[in-house]
Amino acid sequence: MSFAVEFDRVARHFGQVRAVDDVSLQIAEGSFFAMLGPSGSGKTTCLRLISGFERPTAGQVRIFGDRADTLPPNRRPVNTVFQDYALFPHLSVRDNVAYGLMVRGQNKASRRDAAENMLTLVKLDGYGDRKPAQLSGGQRQRVALARALVNKPKVLLLDEPLGALDLKLREAMQDELKALQKSLGITFVFVTHDQGEALSMADTVAVFNDGKIVQLGTPEDIYQRPRTRFVADFVGSANVLPPEFCSSLDLARSWASLRAEAISLTAPGRGQVDGTLTGTRYLGAVNRLSVRVGKTELSADIPAHAPVPAPGATVGLTWDARALHRMEEG
Repeated sequence: MSFAVEFDRVARHFGQVRAVDDVSLQIAEGSFFAMLGPSGSGKTTCLRLISGFERPTAGQVRIFGDRADTLPPNRRPVNTVFQDYALFPHLSVRDNVAYGLMVRGQNKASRRDAAENMLTLVKLDGYGDRKPAQLSGGQRQRVALARALVNKPKVLLLDEPLGALDLKLREAMQDELKALQKSLGITFVFVTHDQGEALSMADTVAVFNDGKIVQLGTPEDIYQRPRTRFVADFVGSANVLPPEFCSSLDLARSWASLRAEAISLTAPGRGQVDGTLTGTRYLGAVNRLSVRVGKTELSADIPAHAPVPAPGATVGLTWDARALHRMEEG
């Protein structure tokens, strides 16, 4: 397997702050790779280390096998799509898309043709003469994509590009980005704090916290088999079960995760545990129940049409034994 991007024990420090702390990773060529984590976790700094907007304090960055951390941004085969799109308001959509080609000295006719081809690719054919202010947020995002892609980068970096869109449009653009990546075969490196975006689009997800990668794997691995309490809570907000709870179930004394959707409601005495229903939240397709079991609060998702006992009622909770996943302590 060839790798589009490699980090070899990369660090980036800002004074005493370790924004990126001894990170090693390999991003497969032609893959959709997501860097997921909360604000300040190091994911955006890693993206900037790939683009060349930051230089590592230690370690090496390689792009398609070549040392890149010593190269300026304009000599790296990458382009970046930013959250704010960074379009030139005084230029037409077509000229925005063609700007990089103009800087490279490409003649007007060929860069116009290239820009129109890109606008067709992102479903904006016929919009070339408009100004960015005449477009919707989703359309401006597509212009930013076209501007990055027209330069034919080997790696496309996306820094939370959907963050400014409303929920419905964001979900539609997730599908479009994934389809675009598959059709072009370009390596996409996508930074987000939204676990739904990462899980729905990426082939591989790196979960960041405190400047380190705390778990790397497929979306299913990350969601179903979190390694740590942080990953379990951050990605999908699983029930994080303490060692004493597992011991009470005659299981090995360790931390474990259990997804809310894996738990079913049953009559007291009929499940693995009994508890007291303390609250209910309506979430559309499901009701999320809060159930107090000893000192542990569990969340259980049940279909919205199913009857819900009154708060204070004693209920039974049951789940498939395979749904309970043992974790490391950290």
